[in-house]
Amino acid sequence: MINQINFRNYFLALSLALSLTSCFDDIDDDQTATVVTPLSPTDPDNPNPFNGVMTPIEVMPYNQISNERYCIDLQAWDIPNNRTEPVKTTDNIQAAIDWAISQGYGEVCLPAGHYLIGKYGNDIYQAGIVLDSNMALLLDQNAIIEMAPNNKWNYCAIAVRGKSHVVISGGTILGDRDNHEYTPRTSDGAVAHDEGHLICIEDESEYVTVENVTLGKANGDGILLVGSPSDADQQLLKNIDIRRNNFSDNRRQGISLVGSAEVLIENNEIHHTNGVAPQFGIDLEGAGRLNENITIRNNYFHNNRGGDIVNTDGKNVLLEDNILLQGEDSQYIDGPIVYWKNADWIIRNNSITMRTVSVNNWNGIIMYSNDSPKTNPATTYIYDNTLNNCGMYMYKGADLEITNNFMDNGHLAFKEMTNLTLTNNIVEHPSQCWAYRFLEVSGSASGNTYNQEPFDIPLEENTPWDGCWIN
Repeated sequence: MINQINFRNYFLALSLALSLTSCFDDIDDDQTATVVTPLSPTDPDNPNPFNGVMTPIEVMPYNQISNERYCIDLQAWDIPNNRTEPVKTTDNIQAAIDWAISQGYGEVCLPAGHYLIGKYGNDIYQAGIVLDSNMALLLDQNAIIEMAPNNKWNYCAIAVRGKSHVVISGGTILGDRDNHEYTPRTSDGAVAHDEGHLICIEDESEYVTVENVTLGKANGDGILLVGSPSDADQQLLKNIDIRRNNFSDNRRQGISLVGSAEVLIENNEIHHTNGVAPQFGIDLEGAGRLNENITIRNNYFHNNRGGDIVNTDGKNVLLEDNILLQGEDSQYIDGPIVYWKNADWIIRNNSITMRTVSVNNWNGIIMYSNDSPKTNPATTYIYDNTLNNCGMYMYKGADLEITNNFMDNGHLAFKEMTNLTLTNNIVEHPSQCWAYRFLEVSGSASGNTYNQEPFDIPLEENTPWDGCWIN
């Protein structure tokens, strides 16, 4: 085995050479953030509450990761853990990880400390830590990796690009949103700077798990998935598990899925997303890339400014057993659950509560549309959900089954819909005309009630029907 110290000296010499050529860095190596604000609190009413930072998982989900563990020796690798010297910290953590993997270690642990990272990538990208295949990065529960203040449009604090069997677990990863510098982009003068992410999982990555991590203050997303390009026959970014993480105060999204398959998002608390559009807890938006076979289960959403979940194009998506709670100190722009008519999914057994009105009124589930035809023939199923102080509104679409839902002070409203099935829904509301609204709707209905009394809805399969309608 090659001596560890020789490897360390080699990588330190390489890091020094790189730092001498990085005169275009956008932050002095000794600079630290001038503003530090706490993360917004988690909700103690979460049935599976978070009680502070978390330890990394002990059992690896992939046999391809060796159980040989290397805990990084901060002194040997000359790694600051006092929130200083981001370029040096980045280079030396990277060198330690790369050495450990080269020596056959599968689990690499980072001790307690506050690690300020970030260095010049290119004119629009600030680079962070890059992980390899068949490895786990395990952060001590008191370890913090923080992206140093910068003026770049893009960054990835931790990147997984075209790798497989990777775990990120434990501790805290923070972005730089408190101290980011919004320099105008050269090409168009824009200053959104909404692509600064904490964890980027990209290209043909597969079998990646992110678990027990606090992810906060990204200038963009807590986690970003970007998969196979739009002209690909299949989605090769797949088998991703995002489990039991605390997403707090991220500026654009908690999680963005821009092309992905076989994804599980489970037992997370996603909250206080705000700052730059769309501001959702989870955004499925492939931008031409395929999003399919995605499960979003047992998550707790609250105080997300844009909304909790938006599905623009996801196919075969399961949304079940989630709690979506709009806090009294927040106001939705779009609403808790939003989707477009060519998405298809099952929405079942979720609890949805609105305490203040959104821009789109009291709609807990809303389907957006336009004048173009629906091209996805799949049916969306919405059943066994409870909606408190809100209802559902769908328009200019088709192929929808809504069954066994309870709307307390809610409604069911449909406009220009075909192939709609309404069965055994319970609506309670002081105004009958507000509770059930129809304009040019065809399909079938049975067993629905209004204020605990049977309510007849005379829908027919091929004949549009107008019921009570309030503009």
